[in-house]
Amino acid sequence: MNKTPLQVAFLWHQHQPYYKNARNVYHMPWVRFHGTKDYLDMLLILKDYPQVKQNINLVPSLLLQLEDYVANDARDNIMLLTEKPAAELTDEEKTAILENFFLANVDTMIRPYPRYYQLYQKYKYDAPQIMVRDRHRLFSEQDFLDLQVWYNLTWIGMESRKRKVIQALFKKGTNFSEKDKQVLLKEIRNILKEIIPTHKKLWEKGQIELSLSPFYHPILPLLIDSNIARVSDPNVTLPPIQFQHPEDAEVQLDRAKAYFQEKFGRLPIGVWPSEGSVSEAAAELIARKGFRWIATDEGILSRTLGVAHESHKIYQPHRFVGKSHSIAIFFRDHYLSDSIGFVYSGWDEDSAVTDFFQRLYSIRNRLIQKFGEDALFRYVVSVILDGENCWEYYPNDGHSFRRKLFARLSEDPLIQTVTFQEFLEKNSGIPEIRSLHPGSWINSNFNIWIGSEEDNRAWELLKRTRDDLVRREKEALIPEEDLKEAWERIYIAEGSDWCWWYGDEHSSSQDAEFDQLYREHLIRVYEIIGVDVPPDLYQTIKKSHFDRFQSRSPVNFIYPTLDGRDSYYFEWLGAAVYEGSKVPQTAMHQVSRIIRQLYVGFNDKMLFLRVDFFNKPDPLYEYVLAIKMPRPITVVISPLRGIMELFEYRDEKFEKTLLEPTFKLDQILEVGIPFEAFKVKPGDRLGFQLHVKLNNQLVEKFPHINIIEVEVPDENFELKEWVV
Repeated sequence: MNKTPLQVAFLWHQHQPYYKNARNVYHMPWVRFHGTKDYLDMLLILKDYPQVKQNINLVPSLLLQLEDYVANDARDNIMLLTEKPAAELTDEEKTAILENFFLANVDTMIRPYPRYYQLYQKYKYDAPQIMVRDRHRLFSEQDFLDLQVWYNLTWIGMESRKRKVIQALFKKGTNFSEKDKQVLLKEIRNILKEIIPTHKKLWEKGQIELSLSPFYHPILPLLIDSNIARVSDPNVTLPPIQFQHPEDAEVQLDRAKAYFQEKFGRLPIGVWPSEGSVSEAAAELIARKGFRWIATDEGILSRTLGVAHESHKIYQPHRFVGKSHSIAIFFRDHYLSDSIGFVYSGWDEDSAVTDFFQRLYSIRNRLIQKFGEDALFRYVVSVILDGENCWEYYPNDGHSFRRKLFARLSEDPLIQTVTFQEFLEKNSGIPEIRSLHPGSWINSNFNIWIGSEEDNRAWELLKRTRDDLVRREKEALIPEEDLKEAWERIYIAEGSDWCWWYGDEHSSSQDAEFDQLYREHLIRVYEIIGVDVPPDLYQTIKKSHFDRFQSRSPVNFIYPTLDGRDSYYFEWLGAAVYEGSKVPQTAMHQVSRIIRQLYVGFNDKMLFLRVDFFNKPDPLYEYVLAIKMPRPITVVISPLRGIMELFEYRDEKFEKTLLEPTFKLDQILEVGIPFEAFKVKPGDRLGFQLHVKLNNQLVEKFPHINIIEVEVPDENFELKEWVV
């Protein structure tokens, strides 16, 4: 019987953006929340399985923020709202609490706790006719106190919940006191205080290997030369000004090394380049700094080897040999990593762990069949993923899944967990590659971080600000401490997270907050160097606050009577219906709710919209259909003026077309617009939002973050989508 085990190396990447704002407060609480829920809990679980080896990547800027909470009593906006006695909350603070203290996975972090879920339902569903800004009046002082406690309590990890004071709070569940809240806040800091020392202890014991990323998590290849993006994707649109500052990449690595040496008393030998982003220049720079290994995605190896690539090769590390230095590269198994990150959260833990091991057995068998059992020592399956964000989608924060996984890893003789350092010590002679395809773990290119209009604008502003700083630095008039802070802001702005949220690929309820934080760092540079802030830094970069929405499609043609009334039952039957109460909003701001429901329907000639309101609409409202795709088009519907206008940007100017006013506002708003007005054909997709304006000021955007998509039908649509 085959006895030689297959080696498996897990790497958990722990990272959060740098959230401190111009007021010296952490604008968002995610470092603290993931600190109390994820970072320590992973280690506490792991300690119960001493035979299991794991690799953990820590980003220095994350550790810097954790340390700030512990050593400097730092605060975030949520903590400030929590600390305020419930009896002293202003109306504005109460509204902010209601808008922010339910930002958690409802099914796994709110619904399981009766009192918290009761408060959630009260806010979301009990009084939909009341404007959000007034909804705080429905909540008592005790309601707010309980909510202050529960939002912070639900972000405590399952292992940390074993602490007696935390257990007592969960057992109490309701009618919390201000003293209870203070006990919780104190214990939160105690949990944060243990994170770095526990990592250090397990590293010293050899159960984990720590690695790092560049200090503020920049995409190193793009810092070295932004034009490298065109090598991985020749069709990418680059910023008008090239960013080429390898010296910044070097600083980000040097700072990371120095920080690790200070906090842990030793240096790691490995680097997870931010987002698995590599290039030949970046790999050689990391090697020159004394590191022995990096890791990236299997797609990078596939594109590097080209036709010579075979699937088993991703399990064999390769050594990249550059002009003057070389470094080992491990390649993540994309499928296995993403199964933990995105798939298994919806499975029961027994089935998930069984599936994971069956896939490992299959890999082992394939390697034995091809090379023989004695060759297994040369191979390692690299499972690399985010170590924090996925768990909130699992029942019990992934606690049961991880315990079953680690228990199975401890017991199974055919699978052996290793650290990357252990593997390299046993395998000095690994295959060499003389070239390296540039790219990241996403599609083997850099398009998430550069190429879109918003991404490129962010790079352009960063480059301009950096150049202005350099010019002022050469004048030798800025005090050294001020220069140090100015450069720190540049390094923070080089982090990858800002451009993660720019562009159309990703969106969240906090897009505006990320945009604001990014521009604040650049603005601060100008304030420090005594140069007028360029006006465009006060303008948002994020223009498209949307991502791909869970759009519902109409199911059959409709022919409504556009009279502003719900005339008969079948009139809008078959249209897609969007509920206003279920549309996501931004985290820190929410306009008054006007739209209760939006109906979207069509026939082969017309697009139809119907708006149902929470309250009778102001007669001065204008309704703007903001079409984002296939190209920007704006349709203004003005009931007061009785007109409907279409605006499209052509030849560097707006052209206006007056459309037939096929709409009516009475109890509801009903609108019909010919598809030909948009110059679209069957099969094209319309993506849009509906804006409500008063005196040319936006009062509601529906949906607030996302867009609604509709495929233009042809005349045979009903034959294909027939519904009884």
